[in-house]
Parts: sequence; structure tokens; C-alpha cells
Amino acid sequence: MKVKQLFNFSVLAICISACGDAKKPEEQPMHIIDTAAIDEGKLALNNSAVEPLTETSSLIGFYVGEFEAVVSDAKKAPSYFNRINVSIDSIVDEELFGHSVVAGNNRPFKGNFSQKDNLYISEAKEPGNNKYDGVFTFTIFTQPGKITGTWVANDKKLAVTKRSYSLSKKVFQYDPQQNLNLGGRHGVYDPAANNEFEGEFITEEAGKFNASAIVLQGKDIENMYKRDLEVMRNTIYARHGYSFKNRIMRYFFDSEISWYIPVSTDVSKELTDLEIKNITLIKSYEEYASAYYDSFGR
Repeated sequence: MKVKQLFNFSVLAICISACGDAKKPEEQPMHIIDTAAIDEGKLALNNSAVEPLTETSSLIGFYVGEFEAVVSDAKKAPSYFNRINVSIDSIVDEELFGHSVVAGNNRPFKGNFSQKDNLYISEAKEPGNNKYDGVFTFTIFTQPGKITGTWVANDKKLAVTKRSYSLSKKVFQYDPQQNLNLGGRHGVYDPAANNEFEGEFITEEAGKFNASAIVLQGKDIENMYKRDLEVMRNTIYARHGYSFKNRIMRYFFDSEISWYIPVSTDVSKELTDLEIKNITLIKSYEEYASAYYDSFGR
């Protein structure tokens, strides 16, 4: 069962109008998707176009996309979808080295690397000294620059014990001019809140000012809602590729912001003097700002 973590308000309004009150997703003890095709690398790609590699350097880089729960326990409030960045850092002989950045975690992995039927495969293990460590199984396509596969958790008591992914190769570059360009209101889905809407909304005001490019004044933000200020502040971190542990911010940037690529769990040294100044100002107003809830919110 797929559960959307972030909803555009206009779509939500149509649903409420047509269907009555929003209902909780039907609770199931386990969430299971058949991913045999992904596990075996049998995707609808023209594999015959893939030429054997003589040089593996073309595989090095970031691969970004959706990290989807395959086996999960609904009673433990799992995150069904996160945006993940799987980085292939180096390939030496028949061994692959890399790291993943997802949900505020940055974990290294290493494993075997081999060619099979014009595809490149690897089973790579994380160290095992973190409760969220597991094993990645990759199928690597040189064209058009994709990785597919699964991740299986070492700890079988986690909320999610297996995920699948189909990732595209991306290049990250900090750009202070990246904007949110929001339209309408955005409700946030929070599994930790008994599978109900978290209630507080994000509005287009969150993208009104670019706090990485201009000096903010108190008058600019003094009447903004609390969540909008939080998003404006965290957009600064998102431009630097910060991977959010906070679920609300993670769901928002993962689902709504196409340019967002998680690359690091600590970007404090990357912030500019302007950004640091604006973060301090926003936080001073954020603490006392009012929240915005829709009529069916809590």
C-alpha cells in the first residue's frame, strides 16, 4: 500500500469535496510489494545497447531517486518514501566502494563488482555498526545512467526492513538562486501522528524570499506563519544538500522540490555569512510565530 507523504492542497480539496472527510489509510500489519523484477534487474530497458566497460570511471557519481518501502510494519510508523543519494565513489578491480545519504544518515558501503549479461552488478554491505545498516544489491546500467535494486536491513525489527530503488545519475552543485516556486497550500502527512494529517500547512509565502541571496529584514517575515518560516530557513540548508532527519522537512523537500539532492548530514561549514545572518533572524521570529491550520486540522 503506497501512502503519499505530502499532498498539494488543491488535490486534497478535490478529494474532500468528492469523498467527504479524509480517512486514515487502512492499517495493515505488513506492507509488501513484489519486486522480483527489480531484484533480478529485469527492467524495461534496452539492455542490448549497453556496451561492456573497459573503464569504470563513467560509473562514478551520485545516483538519486525514491527509496521505497517494500516490507514494513505499519504499526511502527514507517517512512514509506525517502529521497536517497547513492554515491559510487570508486571501483578497484572487482570491488566497489561508495556511500549513501538518506533521512539524515550518511553510511559507507563496499562490495563485489562484476559484469553479467552486459549489466554490472554488486552486493555492497554497510559496516553494521549502525541500527539502520543493511545490504544494497545493485544492477548498474551505463546507459542512461541508472542504478536499480534493493536494500535489506540487518535489523529485522525496524519499521522498514526492505526497500527498492530506481535511481538516475545526478550532478550536485550549490546554487544560491534555487527557489521553491510554491503554489497554493501544502498539507504534510506524518505517519507518527496516527496516520493523520499533521494539520499545519505550508503556504506559498515560504518561497517569497530567497534567504540565500538577499538580506532579510524583520518587516519581511514578521507576519509569516511558523511552518513557512521553518521551510524558508531549511531551504538554505537544502540548497547545500543537507539530508534532513526531521520528518516534516524531509517529506517536504523529498516530495516537492525537484532540484533537491541530499549529499551531506552536516553543511554548517558550507553556509555563507549572509545565510547565517538570515538563519538567526528567521529563528528569532519562528519561535513566536503562529501556526496555520486548515478547518479540518487539529
